[in-house]
Amino acid sequence: MKIIPLSILSITLGVSLFARLNPFEPTDHFLEQKEMVIKANQMEQLQKEQDAINKKAQELEKEKLAKEIEVLKEKKETMLQLQKENTKAKEKIVKKAYVPEIKENFKVLPFVKIFVVNDILTIKVDKKYKLLNQDILKPNKKLLFDFEGKASFYTIRKEIISESFKSFAVGTHMEENFFRIVIDVPYDIIHYNEKIDSQNGIITIEKK
Repeated sequence: MKIIPLSILSITLGVSLFARLNPFEPTDHFLEQKEMVIKANQMEQLQKEQDAINKKAQELEKEKLAKEIEVLKEKKETMLQLQKENTKAKEKIVKKAYVPEIKENFKVLPFVKIFVVNDILTIKVDKKYKLLNQDILKPNKKLLFDFEGKASFYTIRKEIISESFKSFAVGTHMEENFFRIVIDVPYDIIHYNEKIDSQNGIITIEKK
């Protein structure tokens, strides 16, 4: 058996112990901490990048929303302007429609008068001539009114300057003791209303 000198053994153990206890060598705990710091830095960087992406997305969304709101505002302003213009146009039409204007005035006979105001035609007959009959000729668009009484005159025909009435004719039937007033209209008879005041000898025809 070989005997190792005590001095050599002491030197070898000293070197081995110094190697294990070197304070400048990184420990396992240090390496673990270092790795955690690196990962934390990486995560922080990734979070910053994600935050930047989210912020950019929000800005783009805000810009898109702002553009949509601007378009809606423009559409609303256009609609309001059109409504104003439409209202003004209607007001003009209403004012024009309700301005009384005598378009035609006829003294047909000493006992018969016909006059037109806007869409209303009025027949005024002397009260001594009573209304016997009224009739409608739908295909010909004519309204007929027969009055009792002998009256000698030539048939009278007149054009009416009106969009609602075309013309009228007044003729006598001496042998049958009545005379007739015929109103010729441009539209179907269903578009007209008639009002008869027999006591005063007034007939009113109104275009609806």
